[in-house]
Amino acid sequence: MPIPRLSAGDPVRITISASVVRSGPGYIELSPRTYLQFESEDDVEVEVVAGTFRRGDVVTDGSRTLLRTVVTRDSGTEAYWTAEDGSVVRDDEVRPEALRLLVRIA
Repeated sequence: MPIPRLSAGDPVRITISASVVRSGPGYIELSPRTYLQFESEDDVEVEVVAGTFRRGDVVTDGSRTLLRTVVTRDSGTEAYWTAEDGSVVRDDEVRPEALRLLVRIA
């Protein structure tokens, strides 16, 4: 997605899905090739994504609430999301960076 034309003073929220290479006072280096510099930690909000989602996790993608469903059968294990209306939502139908954990059950 192209970055829109920005002007000084424009309020923005930037979402980056990446892995931490290193961090220290005033900076975070991410993979791939992203470097953030800041004067105060109050200027940056970081959400750590804790591994993969597990059975029973409840998330939102910004427009709907989803429940992580895992079914184990003789043929193997199948994991998908279940929407509030009961419809099945496959992993390739959601943007992982948009998912925000609401509830984790043990």
